[in-house]
Amino acid sequence: MEKSSERRILIVIPNDSLGGAEGILKMIALHFKDEIVVVKFLTKKRASGWEGVNLNIQLSYSWYNSEYLGALGLILSSIFKKRKERYNYIFTSHVFVTGLIGILIRLRLIKKVFFIGRESTLIFRRFRGLKLFLYKSMYKFGYSSVNLLICQTDNMKEELINALPYLKEKTKLVVIPNPIDLNEISEKSVLQIPKEYGRFIVSAGRLIPEKGFDLLINCFKQLKSEHNKLKLIILGEGNERQHLENLIKKNNLEGEAILEGFVPNVYPYFKAAELCVVSSRVEGFPNVLLQMMSQNTKVVSTKCAGGIDGIEGIYISDVNNEEKLLNTIRNALAVDTQDNRRVFDLYLKERSIEKFVYYIENEISR
Repeated sequence: MEKSSERRILIVIPNDSLGGAEGILKMIALHFKDEIVVVKFLTKKRASGWEGVNLNIQLSYSWYNSEYLGALGLILSSIFKKRKERYNYIFTSHVFVTGLIGILIRLRLIKKVFFIGRESTLIFRRFRGLKLFLYKSMYKFGYSSVNLLICQTDNMKEELINALPYLKEKTKLVVIPNPIDLNEISEKSVLQIPKEYGRFIVSAGRLIPEKGFDLLINCFKQLKSEHNKLKLIILGEGNERQHLENLIKKNNLEGEAILEGFVPNVYPYFKAAELCVVSSRVEGFPNVLLQMMSQNTKVVSTKCAGGIDGIEGIYISDVNNEEKLLNTIRNALAVDTQDNRRVFDLYLKERSIEKFVYYIENEISR
């Protein structure tokens, strides 16, 4: 597919926090930085993760704190805009946003050549009740406008088709593994962590139940009896902070298990750690796992997503099982993993953002 300086790219995101899905959309934006890229957020500016991006990338924020009010604002602005925008590519990575943009396309309020959606999580495992009903409605009414729907793993694709069999008639479903920005990692990993922690293990992600940080804290209490000088650092912020702080206090781990909060650059922590852990109960695919692999040869992960148990060199634990997670961490700490550096580097090269976009363009050109 020929590249034209006139191509217009639209990326729509609920907010400017840089979780896994948002990080991938940022990678896509930067990949197309030499073209015309518009990034629309459904909320006001909250974070600084998008500051300093290429000048060609236009950042458009909502007036609202609520994503749903922001969605309403986007609908109204699209209705009253005299000249309807036309984009060569539209990218989304959240069910609500994908459905919303799909509906606007069906109503001819936004024009597109190709609309590429990406599934960010296993919604039928994570959600219930009204929220799940809303998401199902978005699949039903908005996804017929999607030209290509990307699933992160074969398991994700299978679960989606099993739950919504009609979806494969509406759009083309493909599996394209998550990318990782090796250039950004190379630049950021040379920095040092701002504090001296001594020996520590590290985990990272939003402080939500799905990430399993409560399990990890409980495991760490037992691990401390064997590794007295070891600390646990958890990077990230979220609405489970108070619960996790209470758990740390209950386990007498104040100053030993540390909730570091949001950290703009996680790579120095991953590099300096004795071991990196993904303790999640459920994930679409944990992008943080790839980030950890780029910096450290001792990496533990639960089987929280399809495909993880097929990655060579990763130490695997069952989901939601404190005893198995503890034993897996013990085993990983005890062995020499230097050979994993070559194995991990080869694996990560296959997940570059350039290959990710190449696979997309190859699929939509068929």
